[in-house]
Amino acid sequence: MSIGTNQHSSTDAPDAGDSSTAFGRARLYAFYLLAVVTLGMAAVFVSELLSFAVVGWGAGGDVLAEHRLHVMVIAANVWIIILGVASQLYRPLKRVALMQVAFAVTTLVLVGTVVGGGPVEEVVPFFVLTGLMLLFHPAGRDVISVGDDYSPALLGLVAVAALPVLAFAVNQFGLQATGDVHAVAGHYMEMTTMAIGLLLLGLVAAAGAPGHRFVAWLTGGLAVYFGAVSLVFPTQVSSVGAMWAVALVAWGLAFVVASELRVSGRTAVAQERPFSMPGQPRV
Repeated sequence: MSIGTNQHSSTDAPDAGDSSTAFGRARLYAFYLLAVVTLGMAAVFVSELLSFAVVGWGAGGDVLAEHRLHVMVIAANVWIIILGVASQLYRPLKRVALMQVAFAVTTLVLVGTVVGGGPVEEVVPFFVLTGLMLLFHPAGRDVISVGDDYSPALLGLVAVAALPVLAFAVNQFGLQATGDVHAVAGHYMEMTTMAIGLLLLGLVAAAGAPGHRFVAWLTGGLAVYFGAVSLVFPTQVSSVGAMWAVALVAWGLAFVVASELRVSGRTAVAQERPFSMPGQPRV
């Protein structure tokens, strides 16, 4: 993390300039502190859940029994939040799309937890912290920008996936009313959240805000991950079956390829034009 000061012209009032710089530094330090606290809380409170995204593939996931697929997908969702927050520790002005994703997915998880009757107290702190990160982000109000370089190809892929993914979301939402063991745990709502989040990730990646390339990888990765879990554990509740699982994997790979073609021969990620605000510290 590098912090510098902007040069002020001789016509600037010294007091106003000093005040602006001091406020910018305080805001930036608060932002980084919030990111560190969020990651620290994740390490303490959800590290076991995060591990299931990996150990769930093998014997380590046997403890989950019939909940294996659900918990693995929930863990993948939380990983997206954590990666979005962690990315802000380095050049956050070039990772704006990832900040958008971190807050948006956290909000979706909170809504799903509330509707599904899950442990809301475990999600609210992360919602508050990511919300404050959004508020203190060095990009200022531009942190909610959708970008000015949208991709028709990525938008097209999102449109192709929208109908089947939303149909899956509606199906899982309906199952939440069955009252079975998965509904009691709120797992159907979390699957609904994952489906809606997948489309949301795709839209953020297509919009073109700084960091969109990384979001495209997260989008494709989530699709491939869920498709692969459904293929490996076809008897698990909420598995989409072999045909749709293969389609998900193919769609995820196509999304990443389309994103890479978008940036190849043009602006590399490391050179993406970040947001710049006069009087703000350089990040």
